[in-house]
Amino acid sequence: MLKEILRIIGREGYISRPKLAAELNISKVLVDDGISQLLRMGYILEDKNGEGCSSFCSSCSRAKACSKEVVKTFKISEKGQRLLQASS
Repeated sequence: MLKEILRIIGREGYISRPKLAAELNISKVLVDDGISQLLRMGYILEDKNGEGCSSFCSSCSRAKACSKEVVKTFKISEKGQRLLQASS
């Protein structure tokens, strides 16, 4: 399941947890657990760009998803990229 979560994040770039759960046919709780494990193992990194945001929404790449609330996003680490490449 962890590799599948990582693969989908890599493929989509951005996907919500509910959509991820639906695609994998698992609960949101399992998605949250999987993301926590991937973070702990260093396969994904939390993107903290939205914290303390003071930019104008029109110049922000996340303006459509933001609604002026901080949205947690994750990016695949180099370690995660290597795992995906090895399993391809």
